[in-house]
Amino acid sequence: MRFIGFLHKRLLSLFCIAAAVLAVLFWIVPPVVLSTQADTPRFQEPVCRVDTKEKQIALTFDVEWTDVQTDELLNILKKYQATATFFVVGHWAETHDESVLRITMAGCELGTHSMTHVRMDQLSHGKQKEELQASSRTLEQITGKQPRLFRAPYGAYSPELLSTVREEGMVSIQWEIDSLDWKNISPERICDHIVQQVRPGAIVRFQSSALNTPTALEKVLEVLCEQGYTFVTVTELMDKG
Repeated sequence: MRFIGFLHKRLLSLFCIAAAVLAVLFWIVPPVVLSTQADTPRFQEPVCRVDTKEKQIALTFDVEWTDVQTDELLNILKKYQATATFFVVGHWAETHDESVLRITMAGCELGTHSMTHVRMDQLSHGKQKEELQASSRTLEQITGKQPRLFRAPYGAYSPELLSTVREEGMVSIQWEIDSLDWKNISPERICDHIVQQVRPGAIVRFQSSALNTPTALEKVLEVLCEQGYTFVTVTELMDKG
């Protein structure tokens, strides 16, 4: 019995020594902090494409000035069972709230394109936040949802702007293929330009108000559908990556 008691005391003594050593190490050696998704963006921003083997691409539209073609674009998308992402300027949304709702009701996605379509890369940090918060608030008041995607006007980013967008809990989106529809080139040239460059995971940019966008969009959808492509929102595409 004395031996067992001695053994218990010995083990207790060793346990206390080990606990003391661990306590010292805890204070001397800083704990290792594992990086989280919040610390490191999941994608290289601004996101231009998504690495996927599936034959899916994201069609996107910058919506800035007029509203003469929105319904036509939505009807063409519906015809080919395609969805898209519309990057909307806040001031446009304020005066075209019904069109904003039609975009969401068509199963398409809304992102913000700033409040006033200003060169945000040239603004102060405070002004950048104002643009993002005002446009986000405008879209939320219309749809009940805050946008999670942002595209800079003119595609003009800076490291400071990218950081500000992340602070607001949003992801910066660029494009891999610019349709060049804003140059008012023919629908055939727009279609050829896109089809020659397209690959799985591409993000394609159109202007919603460019003269030949609807005709070019239909040609692109027809050709790429025959090639086996499907068309999803940017968020859906990113979920594949």
